[in-house]
Amino acid sequence: MGTENIVYGDKVIHLINQKYNGYNWDNKEEIKEYLANGEIGIATQCFGQKLDHKYLKIEFSSQPRITYSFTNWGEEGETPLELAYALTVHKAQGSEFDIVILIISEPCRLLSRELLYTAITRQSKKLVILYNAEAYKLRTYASMYFSDIASRFTSLFEKPKIVEIRKRYYEEKLIHRTSRNEFVRSKSEVIIANMLNENDIPYEYEKELVINGIKKLPDFTIDDVESGKTWYWEHCGMMNNPAYQKYWEEKKAFYESTGIKEGKNLIVTYDDENGGIDSVKIKNIIQEYFI
Repeated sequence: MGTENIVYGDKVIHLINQKYNGYNWDNKEEIKEYLANGEIGIATQCFGQKLDHKYLKIEFSSQPRITYSFTNWGEEGETPLELAYALTVHKAQGSEFDIVILIISEPCRLLSRELLYTAITRQSKKLVILYNAEAYKLRTYASMYFSDIASRFTSLFEKPKIVEIRKRYYEEKLIHRTSRNEFVRSKSEVIIANMLNENDIPYEYEKELVINGIKKLPDFTIDDVESGKTWYWEHCGMMNNPAYQKYWEEKKAFYESTGIKEGKNLIVTYDDENGGIDSVKIKNIIQEYFI
């Protein structure tokens, strides 16, 4: 049926919001129930004339043991079903699957922070990513530079303040921007970056560090010209999150195994339990190590 020639056994997705006639096989009764956009099912039966089936019965994963009847539709009008062997992130939005295989190809102008988040949260047990670049590069999409939300100007009661950064435009209050006009991931990192800049201490934000073939992205890399020493500054902002805490412990252990140790050439700061940062403490650290 339809322009995609859907047949018995095909996996399909429902594309509209509508009520249909159905049959409950457990209760042995005719029903009329609502089907939402994005429901996924299997064509379980088709019948009618031998060469021109008039009906297609679909059982959807959200409503097992219930089948819904679809009559043939042509190119005109709204298409209720499409094949669903592979789905775009937009069509999969709102659905959840045990296992998801996510395919991402660079360059991709549509890929944003929010779209990637939607994609990786469709799975409940396992996610496999097929990517044509090195995996660590996906982390760059966590930046507000790739945020669709930050580039929407939706102020209703006041004129939005628009800023231009690298030929893109953003609502200023929705981004974390340093005095050097660069994106960082949190307000705490804005404070650290600005205080380093105010004290004329050159730094690089998330500069790639490669040790024994393993790539890391320290929050701040500071080359101390006078001592010839390189310092790495990591700010931990979500230590109340077990996954984040485990990630940081593994990263710190890796640093220590390669000679990067706290107090020697590594600075570590933390948000407090309310997500705040002590700017006086940051100032004292800068004075102690770099002034």
